[in-house]
Amino acid sequence: MKSWSTEAVAAPEQFAYWREVVCEAFAALDPRSAERGAGFASRVDMEGIGAINVARIRAEAHTVVRDFSQIRRDPQDRLFVNLQVAGQGIVRQGHRETRVTPGAFSIVDTARPYTLHFEQRFEVLSLRVPRELLLPRVSEPRALFARALGGPAGIGRATSGFMQSLMEGGGLPAGPAAERLAVLLCELVAESARAVDAGVEPSPPMRDAHRQLLVRRVKAHVLEALDSPELDVPSIARRFGVSVRYLHLAFAHEGSTPAAWIRAQRMARCAQDLANPADRRPVSAIALRWGFQDIPHFTRAFGAAFGCTPSAYRQRHGGNGRGDESGARPTRCE
Repeated sequence: MKSWSTEAVAAPEQFAYWREVVCEAFAALDPRSAERGAGFASRVDMEGIGAINVARIRAEAHTVVRDFSQIRRDPQDRLFVNLQVAGQGIVRQGHRETRVTPGAFSIVDTARPYTLHFEQRFEVLSLRVPRELLLPRVSEPRALFARALGGPAGIGRATSGFMQSLMEGGGLPAGPAAERLAVLLCELVAESARAVDAGVEPSPPMRDAHRQLLVRRVKAHVLEALDSPELDVPSIARRFGVSVRYLHLAFAHEGSTPAAWIRAQRMARCAQDLANPADRRPVSAIALRWGFQDIPHFTRAFGAAFGCTPSAYRQRHGGNGRGDESGARPTRCE
């Protein structure tokens, strides 16, 4: 058995070490943690069973992204079958997203971008499986990925229990016995997928709880970075490890788009500054301050939002005090 642990690493350096561990043990990945500089207690124990690697992962909350840059740097033709032992995970690949709870497992393809998100400390049993060992056993391979398989009953429960038993109670077999065990495991995984197809509707691709959490996190980030001209929808998607399309789907439930929400917040900040009698900067300087690089476009957009030009807005509202101190929403010209 091979093991990696952050226990002997100084707390501020633990996550940096963990990033190296993940890439060495699994594949080129981009782990991301919201708690920079904090301790990151984590451990990986790995064994082999024939052509399959079995790893028990215990770590703090974080997100793992594999995008096209990692795929180009470290091309692989393997699958990861990830059994959730403790905590919950969210897996995204392609246009599908699934929340995985303890006792269930999911599969991702290392040849395509994916994201694993863990909101709390977790434990996962991760099996790295050669593509040719599993995919020929299923009729629709693409239907395997980013789905919650296994579960509390039937063949799914048997598969999850069998997977968990691999890291319990002693060493794994070697030689022909290990190869037979690897084949049996793949047969069970494939049978679990067939059972889901036969009797259970797949989970909705957008879980409300996760969508709401994502939108809240994105909005908080946007409000902190409104003055950055680099702030745009693609950069936000990269930061949160989701696709641009997924981000648009999340905001669609809000009755808006990410770009429209960003523009509205920037426009509101500009209006607040224009209504502040102590702020005598030129209109162009205020627009640039809040991320508008094209001044004619800003003037047109401001007119559409507030019914007058920025200069007219300043003249009409400049005597009303500081909008950002009163807490009042910017109002249209009458």
